[in-house]
Amino acid sequence: MSINIISAALVNTKRLSISVFLASLLAVSMVAQGASNSSSADLSLQNLERERAALIQDLLSPSLDIEQRQQQLKKRQRQLTDMERMVMRDERLLSSSSTLVKNAFNQYELTFLVHAGAEQQRSAGEHWLATMNISNDAILNAKAGFRR
Repeated sequence: MSINIISAALVNTKRLSISVFLASLLAVSMVAQGASNSSSADLSLQNLERERAALIQDLLSPSLDIEQRQQQLKKRQRQLTDMERMVMRDERLLSSSSTLVKNAFNQYELTFLVHAGAEQQRSAGEHWLATMNISNDAILNAKAGFRR
């Protein structure tokens, strides 16, 4: 009789361990799926930030002449417009608790340069300069050199 009890206990233990194993596997897969959704959602925002940085780099680049700068800024602004739309429509970002996402939407004026500039009837470059409080007078009064 004790053998029957032990074998019944082993069967129950096996069922329990299989259940625990399956529950653990399910939990791990859900966490992994949530992490992949979070990182892929952040990826669209990271791409937007890279494109925005490229626009600002072209805006400030001393190696470009006026015509090259205008062509580059037009091209970058078109690309940035599309990327801003994709990020704004990305519903995965709504459920993300990432610091990157929170900061991006809290700083709308700097994150979405094209859309924020359009609301102010400015280009993305003009809007960035105005948001950063950089005026023509400040640029003309600036001296080239290194800070000490």
